Amino acid sequence: MVFPVYMRSGLNACMPWLSRIVALSAVIILVGLMPDIAGIDPAQAILRARAGANQLLTAEALQSIRDDLQLDRSAYERLLEWLRLALQGDFGISWVDGSPVMKSIQHTAKTSLLLMMSALGMTFVLCTVSVFYTVNRWQKNRLDNNHNSLSSVLVSLPEYVVAALLILLFSIWLGWFPPFGWRGVQNLWLPSFALALPASGLFSRLLSDSLKRVLNEPWVITWLSSNVSKFQILRFALWRALSNLIPQIAMIVIGLTGGAVAVEQVFSIPGIGRLILGAAKSQDLPVLQAGLLVLLVFSILISSVSILLQRWLLGHSVSSGKLISSHSTFRFTKNKTKRAVSGAIFVLLACCVAWALLRDPYLIQYSRLAPPGFVAPFGADAVGRDLLARVGGGMLSTLKMGLLATFLCFVIGLLLGFFSRFSQGLIEITKGIPYIIAGLLVAGLTGMNPDSALIAIVLVSWAPLAAHCSSLLVEARAQPYTHLAPTWGTKHWRVLRYYLLPYVLPPLIRHVLLRLPVITLSLTSLSFIGLGVKPPEPEWGLLIAENLPYIERAPQGVLLPILGLVLVSIAVNLMFDD
Repeated sequence: MVFPVYMRSGLNACMPWLSRIVALSAVIILVGLMPDIAGIDPAQAILRARAGANQLLTAEALQSIRDDLQLDRSAYERLLEWLRLALQGDFGISWVDGSPVMKSIQHTAKTSLLLMMSALGMTFVLCTVSVFYTVNRWQKNRLDNNHNSLSSVLVSLPEYVVAALLILLFSIWLGWFPPFGWRGVQNLWLPSFALALPASGLFSRLLSDSLKRVLNEPWVITWLSSNVSKFQILRFALWRALSNLIPQIAMIVIGLTGGAVAVEQVFSIPGIGRLILGAAKSQDLPVLQAGLLVLLVFSILISSVSILLQRWLLGHSVSSGKLISSHSTFRFTKNKTKRAVSGAIFVLLACCVAWALLRDPYLIQYSRLAPPGFVAPFGADAVGRDLLARVGGGMLSTLKMGLLATFLCFVIGLLLGFFSRFSQGLIEITKGIPYIIAGLLVAGLTGMNPDSALIAIVLVSWAPLAAHCSSLLVEARAQPYTHLAPTWGTKHWRVLRYYLLPYVLPPLIRHVLLRLPVITLSLTSLSFIGLGVKPPEPEWGLLIAENLPYIERAPQGVLLPILGLVLVSIAVNLMFDD
């Protein structure tokens, strides 16, 4: 009987690494076979990338590209050849410019790592301020009145939106920093800040919720009555709060690297994200495969280190069932002020929608970029359409798709989080793929249809929720009552129903609500690459894309959709802020 126990233990230890290898191999193979699966000819995209968009796609030019790159071979043959060379450390040459892929990857990876480290430093500084604020509220016995509207606002803003606003403020209006380029330290501040603000909003909110839960546990009162110093209590509470957020910190680090695609594109930074984006658009498969491989391996390494660090922080209590903590609850706020503010925001948004439904969002009836006035309260867009009608009319469709995508991410994250031993590799691989790249891959595999954006966002946005669920599950199973329940004869489904789910669901639902606005705007932001809803529909992503070039002359075209999503985020989070 001992031998099967050791085999089972060894299999359990190997399963996460097996899932990583399977998931990594699946992505690389899928990308390599993408032209054949989608039935597209990469020669057309390569020819346009080489000679420009106006290049005539003659049969002779296309055949020359195929002969030069040996594209007449099957995708399986090309993939096997690439894998053979990759195992030898050679990623081949670019199909577009003929440069060595390894050299391009090394150069751009250094840039992206520098940007990530700078953004990560800013994130930790901003989160430290948030921790001091929570500690100060606890010392004044006002922790229950603490709320996180600022973090909700920061999470509501995707990186590319923050980047556009920072350029408008610090480059155009104040002239303090250059708007684009990568020539020195002065080019590092704005993109780092654009990445750090949403990341710090998410992390500070998760850390604040976790710290608030820990500081309300019974042991705090016991230690205070035993004259234990507040410094020691806070040090241990912070350690306890961070222990179940280590995987989330890893997800943030991965996101700062792979998720910097939009920021690198906006600021014209020669990073690996921008390199992969260009390769995906031009069907440059050697660069795309190598770039994704680097990002995914980095994601696996960071996530693996975070899991080991979490187990080290929790120590022997994980396996012994001696981790004592109280689980949080999820309910409507009892604070009348918060309920009133939340209700007022919902009423304001509903009135905006009702007013907009009485107007035509498609009719060209005003002068270009007309300022707000009595006839057009929000002004007009670049072709003279009513912005009130377009912003209000696009609210329902935008939020409907955002709610659907968020719900699907929650369900997938919850299910796969409970089986992280088998899905760990899939979680890490999925988080390592930027959502813009996922959108291009999905579009290449399924065609340009309105559901491509929804599929792409759901495919990559469930991973942080699954990682958080898995981390909470480790903590829930280490509780004494959960650890001892099987010895009392409690059935597995009762342990799940009464012990595990009540511990996992409340913080996970708060995490879902926090991600609702960013998932929604990430969904709409794929309009930049032609996915999802098509013009002239009044959809918020399209509104931002259409009005972004005119942000200096008519900023309301960009700011109003962003403000609407921020208000939704604040209202939802205030409603459940206890």
